[in-house]
Amino acid sequence: MLAAALVVSGVAGAAPALADARQDFLDGTTNSCTGCNLAAADLSGRSLAGADLANANLSDAYLFGVDLSNAKLGGADLSGADLTLANLTGADLREAVVELTTFFRATMTGADLGEAKGQRVVFRRAVLSNARLDGAKLPWSDFVDGRLGGATAVGADLTGALLRDIKMQRVDLTGAVLQRADLTGVNLQGARLAGADLSHADLYGADLVGADLTNANFSASRLLAANLRDAKMEGTILTGALMPDGKTYQATAPAQ
Repeated sequence: MLAAALVVSGVAGAAPALADARQDFLDGTTNSCTGCNLAAADLSGRSLAGADLANANLSDAYLFGVDLSNAKLGGADLSGADLTLANLTGADLREAVVELTTFFRATMTGADLGEAKGQRVVFRRAVLSNARLDGAKLPWSDFVDGRLGGATAVGADLTGALLRDIKMQRVDLTGAVLQRADLTGVNLQGARLAGADLSHADLYGADLVGADLTNANFSASRLLAANLRDAKMEGTILTGALMPDGKTYQATAPAQ
């Protein structure tokens, strides 16, 4: 009975403690609110550099222009949140939920979004240079006019993503899924795409000079006007792809 009473007491005491932490955070007396419920909170313009918001509920929160540089947001729920113009330089967003989250024109240099997940995320015009998106699941997301130079997205799911006109030099997309992605005019010079799935993707006018395309799957993709000079193409699958010269690639049967 005593043990049960202690357990109940412990659970009961947890809620007030979180409530107090939430209020202190909203009052600006602390930058830490681990696991707090901040759903729909208006934090626009706040300076939260280095804040600890791991596992917090920030769904539908208004975070316009917030400074979250080097903040801890691992496991946080940011679904539906608006982080337009936010500073997320060096922020930890590992395993965060980013369903329908807006990062329009956000600065995310060096941010870690490893294993983050969410569909139709808006990264339009965001700076993701040297960011980590390894294992992230971000299908149908919008990266148009953004910067991903030096970023890593090993094994990431970017199915149907809009990646038009992006600077992605030296990006590591090894084993990534980019089926039906729009990579029109993208700069992928020196990028790593070994084992990536780009079937049915649109790479019209893409710059793939010196890219590693070893064992990548480009079947039924559009490579019209793309630059493949010096690209590594050992084992690359091109069946049905529309090649730079306008001809559809036909696999040649091996000699008997």
